[in-house]
Amino acid sequence: MADFSEGFPIFLQSMPLSTSWIQREWQVSENVPARALILGAKVSLLEAGTAWLIGSNRGAASALRVFMENAVAWLYYKDHPLEYRNVERREDDLCLPKDTQKYMKEIDKKFDIAYKILSTSKSRDYDYYYSIISNFVHAHPGFVHFSIPIENLAISSPRDLGFISICKFSDEFISDNYSCYFRGSWSDFPAPVQENLRSRLSDENLRKFLDLTY
Repeated sequence: MADFSEGFPIFLQSMPLSTSWIQREWQVSENVPARALILGAKVSLLEAGTAWLIGSNRGAASALRVFMENAVAWLYYKDHPLEYRNVERREDDLCLPKDTQKYMKEIDKKFDIAYKILSTSKSRDYDYYYSIISNFVHAHPGFVHFSIPIENLAISSPRDLGFISICKFSDEFISDNYSCYFRGSWSDFPAPVQENLRSRLSDENLRKFLDLTY
């Protein structure tokens, strides 16, 4: 990883699921007021990769957290232009992932069941991974969860490949939320997501997941 051209693909390859969802949504968001969230997700992902490449773990984690916030918030604001307008006017705060999850559980009574099916086969060691990223960003005592010396939270040289695991877990968390939200349109799932779910779930559990009508 002598230069950016060698290192950046490693970063991007750690997040194939969420990036495929974001790219899919970008293509259908042209006339949606909240499209800025998708753009923001794209930009923050580039920022996260760039920060990691120069050895800034906390900088990368901060941008990764913004990517997660924008990506998950899109699931709510894409259908709520008035609420998004309030955010633009600074009359309200952007919904965090937990707020969006709460909303989805309220409008879709089987969302929680679907999410639990995916959680039984998750690779991440903590379900609500947004909290883990936040702990890392704030150098909360929870940083020991990563087994990274505190001095390396600022600048890591050489680049900390352990951070790639954090990216993979974040990727799965975002994708699981999208998969549950869009589970009624399996044929439109991005190919990497279909492959991921087929590898994680038994045929029976995948069938149960997809049969959960709204």
